Amino acid sequence: MFSLASTVIDVSIPATHPPLAADAVTLAQSTDVNTGGLRAWIKDNIVFTILIALACVVLVGGLKGNLSRVFTVGGLGLFGLAYLGIATSESAATGIGNWILGLVGIST
Repeated sequence: MFSLASTVIDVSIPATHPPLAADAVTLAQSTDVNTGGLRAWIKDNIVFTILIALACVVLVGGLKGNLSRVFTVGGLGLFGLAYLGIATSESAATGIGNWILGLVGIST
């Protein structure tokens, strides 16, 4: 069984390809992957665009006299922005979780 596995591995590694250079392996191992840049870009660009779109919807709805739609869209938009603010803050989620646990009498 083991000889079959080693034969399969030997056949799958072609001898014509040289081993990777040490620089390529080092580069692949030292690269840090995170979402900090994407998170900062969303906070800097997307949030401002959402606020402008929300303001336009509220103003147009207010001009038409459809106040129930204005409050619905405005409230849901603010709720979404609050959720985005909590999601991008590292300490806000912990604080809100502790507050919710405090409502039922659990202190951490």
